[in-house]
Amino acid sequence: MDRVLLATRAARDLRRLGPGPELDRIEAALRRLGDDEAKLDIKPLTGSAPWLRLRVGDWRIVFRPAEEALLVARIIHRSELQQAVRTLE
Repeated sequence: MDRVLLATRAARDLRRLGPGPELDRIEAALRRLGDDEAKLDIKPLTGSAPWLRLRVGDWRIVFRPAEEALLVARIIHRSELQQAVRTLE
């Protein structure tokens, strides 16, 4: 089981969602992300290795493997994915 670490921007993205069903679904997906057995919709970001994206409804969780953890960089709406990818380190 990998740990899931939120970058500062991802934590801010999560706070901006506010309470509601989207927040609940995203938090559940983040808990399952560290589970090796989880069957999630994860795909690599084309042209942006080693970044991956997890689809949760209309939301995308952008992350990459880090030392013994998964680093979540952004939690964004699907319409903002391409713009967010350009800002990844």
